[in-house]
Amino acid sequence: MIAGALLIILMTRLLGTTNYLGTGMGVIERAVGGETVAAAFLIKMVFTAVTLGCGFKGGEIVPTLFVGVTFGCLIGQIFGFSPSLAAACGMAALFCGVTNCPLSSLFLSFELFGFEAMPYFLLVVAVSYMESGYFGLYHSQKILYSKTKLQFINRKTRE
Repeated sequence: MIAGALLIILMTRLLGTTNYLGTGMGVIERAVGGETVAAAFLIKMVFTAVTLGCGFKGGEIVPTLFVGVTFGCLIGQIFGFSPSLAAACGMAALFCGVTNCPLSSLFLSFELFGFEAMPYFLLVVAVSYMESGYFGLYHSQKILYSKTKLQFINRKTRE
């Protein structure tokens, strides 16, 4: 744990910012506004992995939102889409992918970003749900029906 704490301190000092510690709500707000650091999603993943890997408590959902929104914003900037819309879609897609909860992801997106982008949210959540397979963040979660066949499967998600 001491080595992990020292590594987190060192990484924070090298970056010269505390944006990747804690929830990072300021970064999330800026990404929804259309601006992000290109490597923000990757840096947050490294910070979260080191934190959890060394035995510290870390988030599950907020880092997912952080990574999704910053990656989406970056993709929007690269490909010329609205970075704000891409950020919202990235957040919805990643949240759905890790939780295997498409309806919750849609309702969360509608609540946070409104209904104007509903077709985009529906599309990214559907693709994310299908592509996530039977893996998920919560291993006690049960998926009752197959995602690809009309079949009752009643199985738990895998890591």
